[in-house]
Order: sequence, then structure tokens, then C-alpha cells
Amino acid sequence: MKKHYSYYKKRHVTKLPVYRKALHIFKLSRQIVDFLRGDKSVLDLHRSSCTSDQFSEKLIMASLGLAPKIAIAESSPDPTVKHASISSIERTTAAILHYCEKLESSHKQSSEFLNLLRTEVRKFGHLHDKWAIGLHNKN
Repeated sequence: MKKHYSYYKKRHVTKLPVYRKALHIFKLSRQIVDFLRGDKSVLDLHRSSCTSDQFSEKLIMASLGLAPKIAIAESSPDPTVKHASISSIERTTAAILHYCEKLESSHKQSSEFLNLLRTEVRKFGHLHDKWAIGLHNKN
């Protein structure tokens, strides 16, 4: 019975608008970095001494971490874990916006794409706020 419940929770999380938006942000981040830095792997970006490559890698890794944090908060019965995940998501979204600013300062031609990402992150923030309130009310 417990195994079935776990499966249901995982399936439910993937249908949450906040989770789907997190996946969209990751895909968009990856596409923007591909446009800016070419088809470099995340490992190549990480190893690079170029500041722009390093911020690109940080942008990808931060956006990659959003969806798992939502899943952790949604599936954990522990209110402390839920709160920690929610706080971590808030810090991560602020970091993503910061990385957008840093990338825009070195790539003026990318401002339109980075503005699109910022808009999506702000939409995510609104979805996150609603989801977090609902998550607190569920307990």
C-alpha cells in the first residue's frame, strides 16, 4: 500500500503548475546558454576560466535544481523539510535573476532572451507563492 502511495505522489507532483514551470525554466535556460556559449557541455562551462561560461553553468545548475526541490517539499511529511525546500527555491530564483543580469552585462545581444527568462522566473515566483501557501495550509 505504501508503495502505491509513493507512486501517486510522484505522479501528482509532475502535474503541478509550479513544477511544470520549473521544468520550462530549465529548458529555457539551457536554450539561452546554448545560444550564448555554443553547444558546450555543463562540464566544459564549469571548467572554463571565462566568467561568462561560469555564470552560464551556474544558471543551468540553479534552474535544474528547482523541480527536485518542489518534489521534495511536496512529498515530505516533515514540515521542516518542506520549509527548507521552499526557502531554498526562493534563494534559487533570486540567484537565477542575478545570473541573468551578469550574463546580460557581457552579452548585450542576448537581452531579449534573458528578459524572457526573467519573465518566466517571475511567473514561477507567483506560482511558487501560491503553491507554498497551499502546502502550508495542507499541514
